[in-house]
Amino acid sequence: MGRRRPTRPEPPELPDTLYGAFVEAELDLHGMRADAALRRVDGFLESWRRGRPGAVVRIVTGRGRHSEGEPVLLGVVGDLLRDELGGRLEDMVPDSGGGGWVVRVR
Repeated sequence: MGRRRPTRPEPPELPDTLYGAFVEAELDLHGMRADAALRRVDGFLESWRRGRPGAVVRIVTGRGRHSEGEPVLLGVVGDLLRDELGGRLEDMVPDSGGGGWVVRVR
């Protein structure tokens, strides 16, 4: 009679988070002025909301290292996502690199 192999324990359930989620598209706003960037974000998210609800997308603003003065895009895009566009999103987190946002569209 052979020895029985020990059963493998089931891996723990990971929390449903956007970190590590498959990102389906990316919008890069580097070098854009704030007003133009906000319009692009609005159109980008509306397109994904209509075409693929539940999709995870990344919005790259950069960290502002090359800005004259204080960084602008990261903050204004974050405010837009939380306030005006919050109803189009299921969830949002800062990008792990610190230069943008990862969002799941509603």
